[in-house]
Amino acid sequence: MENKTEVYIKYAIGEIILVVIGILIALQINNWNEERKDNIAENNALVALKNEFDWNIKRLQNICQGRNSAYSDRLKYWNLITNDSIPFETKFEAYPKGFFGGSWAAQNTVLNGLVNSGQIDNIKNDTLKKLLISWPNQVKFWDDDEDKWQDANTNLSNYLITRLRRVPAFTSEGNLWQSNYENYNDEIKSQTLSFINDLEYQNLLSKNINQLYILTIHCDRLMATYQKIISNLNREIKLRNIK
Repeated sequence: MENKTEVYIKYAIGEIILVVIGILIALQINNWNEERKDNIAENNALVALKNEFDWNIKRLQNICQGRNSAYSDRLKYWNLITNDSIPFETKFEAYPKGFFGGSWAAQNTVLNGLVNSGQIDNIKNDTLKKLLISWPNQVKFWDDDEDKWQDANTNLSNYLITRLRRVPAFTSEGNLWQSNYENYNDEIKSQTLSFINDLEYQNLLSKNINQLYILTIHCDRLMATYQKIISNLNREIKLRNIK
């Protein structure tokens, strides 16, 4: 009886060990599958993020080019009109040209989706993860200051509306009005003379220039962050041999 009991105990222990080993193997296989799924999801996210950031930065480059040009032109103009030794004719002819006034409207659909779903944690590159998490805040700072600049533009435009006469764009015959408005340039000169030395006008222009300067700083910061993000993305994509 004692021998049979000992055999049963050994058999039971063996069964338990086999069950435990089976459970451990199943858990390991499950972990491998989950890790494989996470790697696939991370690979897809890296490619999607690169495409999204490349689109955003191409758009931002055009916007920044316009903002930098507008800042430079308007600053030169402001320095000119606030110099009493410069004749009015020179000031009038130096009025800043038009500029690209579109908005950036950055697209962060992929990034926001990763952050909101928690899948951003799947990205193992800690440096890249921190840069990605900080990006939406930088975009928000840009949007806030862009709104302030647009407000400054509106205030300046509203001022000019009360000082410069507007005429119809076309005559009844469909010709451009410039061809039939012989005294237009002289009248514009006369109207400009009435406000070009006005402190209110100069201050509104100054505020507009200040907001443009802030946007040029944002441009440099966003470009620097983008370069870090895209560098890390490219490194990860190359290491993983993602096609």
